Amino acid sequence: MPARIYTTLFSLILLISCGSTEQSANQTDFTDPVPVEGASAHWVSSEHLLWDADIDAFSYALYYSMDADIKIYQTEVTGGDFINMTPGGEIDANLADKLRHIADRPVFTLNEQPEKIHEAVKGQLIAVALNEAGYPLSATNVQRHGVLDDLFYYDGELGPIYHDDSIELKLWAPTSQSVTLSLYDPDKNLIDEVEPIHSNPENGVWKFTGPSDWDRKFYLFNVEVYHRENDGINRLEVTDPYSVSLSTDSKFSQLVNLSGDPDLKPYGWDELIKELPVHTDISLYEAHMRDFSIIDQTVPEAHRGTYMAFTHNGVNGTDLSDGMSHLKRLSNAGLTHLHLLPINDIASIWESDDKRVDLHHPYRELCDKLEIEGLQEKCDQYGDTPIREVFEKWADEDPITQKIQDTYYEDWPGEHFARYDGFNWGYDPFHFNAPQGSYSTDPEGAQRILETRKMVQSLYEIGLNIVVDVVYNHTHATGTSRFSVLDKVVPDYYHRLDPDTGEVETSTCCPNTAAEFKMMEKLLIDSILLWATEYKIDSFRFDLMGHHPKYVMENLLDAIAELTVEEHGVDGKNIYIYGEGWNFGEVADNRIFDQATQFMTGGTGIGNFNDRIRDAIRGGFFAGSGRDQGFANGRYLFPNEHAGPDSRQERSALLDQADRIRVGMTGNLSTYPYINSSGDPVDGSHNMIGYALMPQESVNYIDKHDNETLWDNTQAKLPADLGMDERVRIHMLSNAFINYGQGIPFYQLGSDILRSKSMDRNSYDSGDWYNAVDFTLETHLWGHGLAPAWDNEHLWEDHREFMTNENINVEKGHMELAHELFLEQLQIRYSSPLFRLSSAEEVHKRVAFHNTGPDQIPGIIAMTISDGVCAGESLDPNVDGILVLFNSHIEPQAIDLGLQGMKLHPIHLKSADPVVRDIKINEGSFVIPPLTAAVLVKEMGRSQGEFVCNEWVE
Repeated sequence: MPARIYTTLFSLILLISCGSTEQSANQTDFTDPVPVEGASAHWVSSEHLLWDADIDAFSYALYYSMDADIKIYQTEVTGGDFINMTPGGEIDANLADKLRHIADRPVFTLNEQPEKIHEAVKGQLIAVALNEAGYPLSATNVQRHGVLDDLFYYDGELGPIYHDDSIELKLWAPTSQSVTLSLYDPDKNLIDEVEPIHSNPENGVWKFTGPSDWDRKFYLFNVEVYHRENDGINRLEVTDPYSVSLSTDSKFSQLVNLSGDPDLKPYGWDELIKELPVHTDISLYEAHMRDFSIIDQTVPEAHRGTYMAFTHNGVNGTDLSDGMSHLKRLSNAGLTHLHLLPINDIASIWESDDKRVDLHHPYRELCDKLEIEGLQEKCDQYGDTPIREVFEKWADEDPITQKIQDTYYEDWPGEHFARYDGFNWGYDPFHFNAPQGSYSTDPEGAQRILETRKMVQSLYEIGLNIVVDVVYNHTHATGTSRFSVLDKVVPDYYHRLDPDTGEVETSTCCPNTAAEFKMMEKLLIDSILLWATEYKIDSFRFDLMGHHPKYVMENLLDAIAELTVEEHGVDGKNIYIYGEGWNFGEVADNRIFDQATQFMTGGTGIGNFNDRIRDAIRGGFFAGSGRDQGFANGRYLFPNEHAGPDSRQERSALLDQADRIRVGMTGNLSTYPYINSSGDPVDGSHNMIGYALMPQESVNYIDKHDNETLWDNTQAKLPADLGMDERVRIHMLSNAFINYGQGIPFYQLGSDILRSKSMDRNSYDSGDWYNAVDFTLETHLWGHGLAPAWDNEHLWEDHREFMTNENINVEKGHMELAHELFLEQLQIRYSSPLFRLSSAEEVHKRVAFHNTGPDQIPGIIAMTISDGVCAGESLDPNVDGILVLFNSHIEPQAIDLGLQGMKLHPIHLKSADPVVRDIKINEGSFVIPPLTAAVLVKEMGRSQGEFVCNEWVE
């Protein structure tokens, strides 16, 4: 007898036998519900379910209901139907590895017809343990990722698909009970509601077909689906997860033929074939769309902060903006790639002009949006004065004014100015395959597509390839939120859930996605391929890449490697993939899968940000490490006011930093042999420094958009009485470690011009005021007002001290010098392939470090790169070898290396820095000027061919 019927009969008998006898206070009320606790049951395949019921039960059942009407009481389960679950069984090894964090849970076997399973996944799902009498003992919701992968994985096209005379739409929604398609005209009037070709598709893919005049129509899907958020069947309107074009503010998807519509392609687009550099020749310059041009007066106002700002490149008769002139100089010096923070559709910025308030708007408009105490008085006072001018007045009067932050962020995280301006870093993905509308001159529809392509083309015309920052590790929202897409279409599938509670994991910041499941992996790879082929994107930087499985990233590499110039117009083998391989959160230490983290991706060719060299050079981030100094900014050599009192300990820390820098400059190779500061022969993996097996796997950097800029961080580390000349030299010395090392150099926009954000450690929503870059160098953002409170308030007293230090006064000449020296460093890097060795084997042979071990001269790093006979085949016909000398001391330092015939690099001989030319060369000894990185060459070619190699290579 089915348990549901059995328990119902038992309840009736119980009621009859009890009659009207009043229950005592301690008797069970058999009509009390049994709580459904969490979601600890996992339906992992069509045949198996994992659940640690933690109770000795007589029988188990999987209840399901298409009406979401299951109720569980002390003596019965009502509503829906059920599938018996038999304890025991075994899941295969591959599945067990994929589910390693729950694989030790008890296995239940389900023997049921496929039709019933196909029905069950579409409804409410509850696993129930029952006693011998059929009474429910415990119950939990069921996670269904695995069974959906098992039964409904689909490897075909999704989204809009264009044919010669028809248009097709496909939506993967296997848990939906029904799906229809609503079509809208440009004014968003409903013009048709279309039924799917099949009303219950076996593979979970709902298909819609229509005539070619569907082109440019807007559309929504209407899904009828169970959602655990409200434990009910919902009819939800939702955009297409595979949208390629959108209406303003992403309220509607739009049908667009990316490949076929000529009006979406700039002139020459189809003929644009890029010659991409090999990976070790790459250098990366990270920018944000608005930072780059929002205050550039040489860009037409309508183009500022948009894709179109990049079209002012001086090519083919176009005007040349200040920003593009800056990029052009960097490109001419050797820079290969411009990295843009996310440009896909995001949820955190209004695209409608009438909903935004930006710095050029009248101050009174703040009062139209916000209700903050005291604000109306300021609106009355400043009226039509642009907000920027008001802020400038306040900052001129007081460089540490709190008024700007108070206006901008007074009620954060409630109503605040930043909610209504056009700035956000953009790590809030809404739709993965469409460009962000606020960066277009027209966010309504397909104009954003054309303008993104114009940007890509214009950058390539000045010699720059393009990187886009991609965020597949989380979404902005889940559930039935207006900003939820994936979780409306297939609830509880695309996101990683706590294995017991079923709550969405949020360790990334926001709802974590789960690329360990097949259709999220497919979405990630499909999306990258679309950007690579339709927008000719040359490299992808993965946000929080360590939250993705390593095998997913390897599968992505395989997929892009199949892209060819002949078939796709794209050189897939030279598309570079890199990301943040940080190890944290619910996936940490390979708990759920082998992660794409620093120490897991060696040998794949995937780049990882190198935080080891970063922290060694500059010291840790001020917000986290305080005033602890780095190798380049004074540790032990010219300590600041907060330095440790134990000089031996400080010296030891400095030498340890030197080791980390040396390993980093090999491309952070875990296999590189050297003598460490203790005098021990070790390799790069010692002390968990090196993680790479190929030099391209280390993205060497000292600042990026996160945390304090290099300039800001350095000011917090230096002694207060240090002068501006020394401060600029330290900044450029820090950059030199990145530019002269093996691996992939990475820089933040403006690091070459001493960029500041007024000590803001997290400027993700700090607006144009704290983030914009002025390429005229007439202004600088140091002392631009106290940084926003949310991540900085606890540091304000320190910020006040730093930003009122009269010894820190950045002038145009300082920025001009820094820029010139940065260009020289790039030119030197690209003057010889020896700075860009392509394999670990070449680095092992050619790169050697001198002045190592416990008796080294503190503050000096001496590196040689050999092209002599000992290194094998010649790579540079002009030199036998290169010597790079770094002196981080505030005084000149002498060192005898026994290297004969060295000359200062030709670019140094005409350097804008007169100090580097003061280097003293006497036979094999050198006196290095203070705070200097000097490159010397042995120019004899192969006539003699003698130059030192790494003696520690076995």
